[in-house]
Amino acid sequence: MQTTSPALAVPFTLNPDYRVALGLAGMGLAVTAWSWPTGLGLGAMAAFLGWQSAVLRLTFTETAVVLTRNGAPLREFPYRDWQDWYLFWPGLPVILFFREVHSIHFVPVLFDPLALSRYLAHYCPPTEAR
Repeated sequence: MQTTSPALAVPFTLNPDYRVALGLAGMGLAVTAWSWPTGLGLGAMAAFLGWQSAVLRLTFTETAVVLTRNGAPLREFPYRDWQDWYLFWPGLPVILFFREVHSIHFVPVLFDPLALSRYLAHYCPPTEAR
């Protein structure tokens, strides 16, 4: 499923991106004025996503995307099993959707969205126009 585009460094580990966690924390603070339990819930989710951003990494190899936690591999997603992927929303990506042969995944964008999109487009070209 690989294409011939400009060479990309491999293996490549994406840098963390805390924008989703910070945005959720900001929403939590704003909502607290109307409903403190909702604001507290959003704040807790923001803290969880911030922690996940700090410890989880995606590494692109020649054959798969590897998810690691503190350097230890958790799961490998071989490119040959990918059927489609999409970043929601293109202007402000917060969720990565991808479909494998036997499962679908919705993942918060906790990594550099530009590099993520570039590497995915290289190793798993889109099946339809976006």
